[in-house]
Amino acid sequence: MILSGDTLTARASATGFFVLFPGFIVYHTLVAMGLIPALLGGLFGVVSVMMFLVYAALLPSQLHVLSVSTRGFALTALVFFVYVLAWGLANYGLQGGGVMRAALIQTVETLVLWLVLFMMGYRLPLDSPRLARAFWIAFALIAGYLLFHVATTGQWMFFARQMIEAEEGENISTYQGYARSALVMLVFLIAVAQRAIVRAGLIVIGAFVMFVLGARSELYAFLALTAVLLMLWAGVSVKYMLTLLAVVAVLIALVVSQFESLAGSRQLQILDLSGNSSWLARQNLGQRAVSQILENPLLGRFGGHISSSGVTGGYAHSMLSAWVNYGLLGFLLYVGLTANAFLGSAYRMVMLGDRAAWWVFAFAINFVSLLLIVLAKPVFWPLPALGWGAFANALVATRRERDAETSEQASPAEAWHDEQEQPGAARNTQGRNDNESGTPDFRPSAL
Repeated sequence: MILSGDTLTARASATGFFVLFPGFIVYHTLVAMGLIPALLGGLFGVVSVMMFLVYAALLPSQLHVLSVSTRGFALTALVFFVYVLAWGLANYGLQGGGVMRAALIQTVETLVLWLVLFMMGYRLPLDSPRLARAFWIAFALIAGYLLFHVATTGQWMFFARQMIEAEEGENISTYQGYARSALVMLVFLIAVAQRAIVRAGLIVIGAFVMFVLGARSELYAFLALTAVLLMLWAGVSVKYMLTLLAVVAVLIALVVSQFESLAGSRQLQILDLSGNSSWLARQNLGQRAVSQILENPLLGRFGGHISSSGVTGGYAHSMLSAWVNYGLLGFLLYVGLTANAFLGSAYRMVMLGDRAAWWVFAFAINFVSLLLIVLAKPVFWPLPALGWGAFANALVATRRERDAETSEQASPAEAWHDEQEQPGAARNTQGRNDNESGTPDFRPSAL
């Protein structure tokens, strides 16, 4: 059987998506437990490079649909990628030196992750029962293990690096990597789940998982997302109104019953950040970024976070890092892509009432991305690119469904005539209709 390039891209995306997110958590936990060796290092970077090579070979089969069916959105994303690469090369070529070399390497690494996650999100088969089943199994295993961890140790934070010798811990992800993967896993499951009671259970258990993993940004982004989704759905369904009330009641009961043991956790330090060293350090980095922007509002200062702090992780933990590194145009493209994807998917869900998994997933990923790049995440955080791809995926899926409905309404003679007149179009859509079910990152933050 010969598979089309589109089908191969879908299968590669499903496999890579599972490996990079729930698979990432399982892999690092098994390595930390000493059950398997760290054959793939930190996993995310190695697998992303492998996926980049796969997508480079398959991209030609996707360009026509990407350029025609996404209303120019995908083309804008690709232009942004080219712009960022050209900006980095130009700055390195004009200035040279160790700082520019480090900044260029960081940019290229980020571009690899962006391109991989964009293509993955664009061709992710959210209608695949096999992929959904794999995610549910992984979620049950992860949640069960974390529940066992809390019950047996009494600790409300899981930190995998503590399970292994210090000199071997470099191959184990920090809590940020765990939380990133868990967040995407939960967003995917919320999108593909159909029943209100299933989503309610997923939200409650998901909140527990995110709390135990300890990354405050991802935890509160998940809680904000689920609150928004439940309120949207509650407006049109009594079931979801009751679900919203039940979820809030359960979460409040859990916090109240365990308040003494939770009071000293880093997750609840958000209630008083004045004495938190991490928060204060991020504030200082943000002020430094503002100063660099004011010095050169149009061009920013490529690699300025490295030259001022001496480390590649010394960037502002917000979208301001895009302005510093890639200038005003880069900042506008970066934020504009995320905002456009969020507003477009929000319009589809809220105004048109479309609850298809494509649009729920696109809305959720872009909501989280927009919230976190405003408040907590730098331009080198790769998840916004997954949101851009998810939005393109939803646009293409919706157009495919509309075209299918149109073709069903056409007479047999008209359908035969169209097929004879446009054989190329038939080939282009064939792969989408067939076989659908069939470590830290390169440069982690210093904080």
